[in-house]
Amino acid sequence: MSLYTTDSARPLGSGLQSPAGSVLDRELQSMLRNYKRSTAGRYRAMVEDDFLGSPMLHGDLMVSPKIDGEMWFMILDEKDAFLANPKGRVISGKVPILEEAQAALGRAKGRTIIAGELFAVNKDKSRPRVGGLSSAMGGEKKAQVGRMAFAAFDSLIGGDAESGASIPLYADRLAMLERLFKGGKRAKAIRTEHISGGANVAKLFEQWVAGGKGEGLVIRTPENAIFKAKPTINIDAVIIGYTESSDGPDKVGSVLLALMRDDGKFHVLGSCGNMPTEQRIAFMKQLKPTVCGSEYRYANSRGALYRFVRPETIIEIKLTDIQSQDSSGDPIQRMVLEQSEGKYKTVRQLPGVSILHPVFVRIRDDKGVNPTDIRMGQVLERCLVENLDSKAEKLVLPVSTVLRREVYTKTVKGELAVRKLVVWQTNKDKLDSSFPAFVTHFTDYSPGRRDPLKREVRLAPDKDDALRIGDELIAKQIKGGWSLVK
Repeated sequence: MSLYTTDSARPLGSGLQSPAGSVLDRELQSMLRNYKRSTAGRYRAMVEDDFLGSPMLHGDLMVSPKIDGEMWFMILDEKDAFLANPKGRVISGKVPILEEAQAALGRAKGRTIIAGELFAVNKDKSRPRVGGLSSAMGGEKKAQVGRMAFAAFDSLIGGDAESGASIPLYADRLAMLERLFKGGKRAKAIRTEHISGGANVAKLFEQWVAGGKGEGLVIRTPENAIFKAKPTINIDAVIIGYTESSDGPDKVGSVLLALMRDDGKFHVLGSCGNMPTEQRIAFMKQLKPTVCGSEYRYANSRGALYRFVRPETIIEIKLTDIQSQDSSGDPIQRMVLEQSEGKYKTVRQLPGVSILHPVFVRIRDDKGVNPTDIRMGQVLERCLVENLDSKAEKLVLPVSTVLRREVYTKTVKGELAVRKLVVWQTNKDKLDSSFPAFVTHFTDYSPGRRDPLKREVRLAPDKDDALRIGDELIAKQIKGGWSLVK
């Protein structure tokens, strides 16, 4: 049985690119998704100022350039070599990068799965950008497949004749990758320097990153810690809300920030709470009089709701990184708002970003609230966000369809208890990923109980599962004495 399907494939030069979900083997798909999640969770952010003072940068450090591309996996399976990403997209067939991988296929021992960065080489030899890969893969038969390259940086299973199927130490996995892709041009092991100490890391950062050759550094320590070091990035954003500090009502805890899309609507960016105490006090005095209405609610990590304010104050923040995908490779969704009639109104969620370690720098009195000074496009320096230039139109969602509704009653000690089951299809999941496909909801109301109202909500991917969950809840919760009334 094939590991993937090409039934819905489109041309990619002389090869094929198949959409998400094209990996048929569940074990393989699970392995790819889990590796993405676990790896993303292990990276720690580091900035250039940390190199000399970090006690972690000692011993034999393995330092590689961070390439601005997408994580893909090369699967070498008997006589076939193909590429797959964590969402199950597949690249197969007569693509130069895969034709070159035939040499690695001949050296591999058993099924071998390799993690790497898929990117596009620029003709002017400037550093790769993630947007360049999308451009190179566009055009179907006219796709610029000759620009596609793969930098292997880890292996999940398998190896070559000199290694076993499982290689515990990263240094040994890297050595295997170097043997596997020896002599490769489009597909090869990631360049890695073995150095020691923060001073040498700083030299590589100056050479590779500050010199314009790479997006950042990936640093692996003897303790198996992984650091991702990139230049800090500064962004100008407008404050649209604040929370009170736990230290007292005279200070803000954090401020909620937004950028502006080309159509003049506000796209939520995230929050910033790293600022001096005197600035917290100043912000409270400045922002409190500008509180306005909002039909959108946003809570901080402790559950406190932000108070929305008129979009008047622009600040500059410094970040260690910006991400447009979560650990599963799915686009990060952020709400788009418009200000109308003195309050914020929701438009819809669209792909946005997550900001890491924001620090307040200064107020920008020289900037205005317009699509130029606080443009959403500022994030494109670090990541690719789809449809930033499109008009954000309010999403009209279809009405849900009720599939099953049953109400049961029972008199207990003179009081009426009610239990209700509702199963429905949302009809919204294809338009807004925040909605599930099917929902099963069970309500248990007993007025004589200390906690009279209890609810159980279960989500399901299809109708059969949703109805099955409903049957299980009825069998468990509805026994003797209950009467069906509706």
